[in-house]
Amino acid sequence: MKTTLALALTLVSFNLLAGAEVYSEQYQKIQTVELYEIVDTKDGESQKLIQKDYLPTEIEVLMSEARKNREKGLGEVIMMTKQLIALGKEIYEIIEAGKPVVNVDSTPVSVLPRDEKGDYVDAMYLSNWKMPKVKKFRVEARNYLGMTPVSFEFMMIFTPGGKYNGKGAYLTGTQIKPTTVDVSWGYSVDATFKVQSIVNQGSVESPVAGAVLMIDYTIKTVLKESRNSRTFFVNGNGQAQAY
Repeated sequence: MKTTLALALTLVSFNLLAGAEVYSEQYQKIQTVELYEIVDTKDGESQKLIQKDYLPTEIEVLMSEARKNREKGLGEVIMMTKQLIALGKEIYEIIEAGKPVVNVDSTPVSVLPRDEKGDYVDAMYLSNWKMPKVKKFRVEARNYLGMTPVSFEFMMIFTPGGKYNGKGAYLTGTQIKPTTVDVSWGYSVDATFKVQSIVNQGSVESPVAGAVLMIDYTIKTVLKESRNSRTFFVNGNGQAQAY
């Protein structure tokens, strides 16, 4: 009887300590938020922002989704320059209440040429499209106890190289999609994808489409709200950079 009572008191004390830790400032406050690019290595470790080869199985899934979305149309006109026009959806949720948005109601972004009338030229009329490129990233938020209560991974995919009448380099199938989200009790995370701007990195006669993409994500606890953003640049030559 005494042994059972002692064990019960021990468990109660442990639970009270655990509860105190959950509600402590060190647990509830984020100290750092870091971004890593996921690279498949022999030892399975992640490395920061290193070029990564495309993943065929993941690309197949994303491209299948892109094809389904394209059947619904190229989406709305997001923005235009004199030579370029971006179509798709300018902004949409990709993580909501700590969970990936499974059915993202959006068409992947395309940055295409404009014809003589100023209308867009459909990607199907462009040639020389290259293999889709994929980069996979991981965001980790650490608190003052050194724990990682919030982390999520996402993929950035785009297809570069499309030429119009043998000139230029354009983009299609551009999107950012979350793959995994891990959130500890007491935390929540939301993330939004948007197209910030498009630019022509080439000439008037032979444009090179470039797009600045952004993820805004908010991490919340009862004590603290942390807002962060990451910017990415991709272009029709297949270049990609995270900032």
